Amino acid sequence: MARFTFVTSNSHKILTARTVCEPLGMTFRHKHMDLVEIQADGEAIALDKARQAYEALREPVVITDDSWIIHGLNGFPGPYMKYVNQWFEPEDFVRLTRHLDDRRMTMRQIIAYKDTDVEKLFVADIDGVLLKGPRGKSVIPHFAVVSFDGGKHSVAEEEDGGKRSAVAARTNAWHELCEWLAE
Repeated sequence: MARFTFVTSNSHKILTARTVCEPLGMTFRHKHMDLVEIQADGEAIALDKARQAYEALREPVVITDDSWIIHGLNGFPGPYMKYVNQWFEPEDFVRLTRHLDDRRMTMRQIIAYKDTDVEKLFVADIDGVLLKGPRGKSVIPHFAVVSFDGGKHSVAEEEDGGKRSAVAARTNAWHELCEWLAE
């Protein structure tokens, strides 16, 4: 039996969730729903979307919202990375960031869990660096210009053609959620 329903339209997020949850014995259903995304910080966005999903399904739900914080750009694009990825190609990220001395970036992974009695957030920061040029291919544009291993490989290069999740290989909010659910 599924412990929760994961509401997302992002296939990469499903891959990350399965990669972390299944070995820990955690099962979930996936449901695609169009939810309104408020303009706020990532935590407020995730919690609001979890409430919307719970109201629609009336069962335990999980929502994720990833914020991409580019330190040299004062945190841009933050929780709006989803939209920036719809507009930008890898080369656009390179043009935007080529002048930066500070090439640090942080992926803030936010998971909101909601059931009848509980609303809980799990937040993990995964630190990385911006590359000076695209490396590898991915349907997610910024994956070709971000590295979580100190610049050795882009996320696109690490992901082996979409068969595994470079994000799941690092301790993240999914680990925290699964540990909490197991208690």
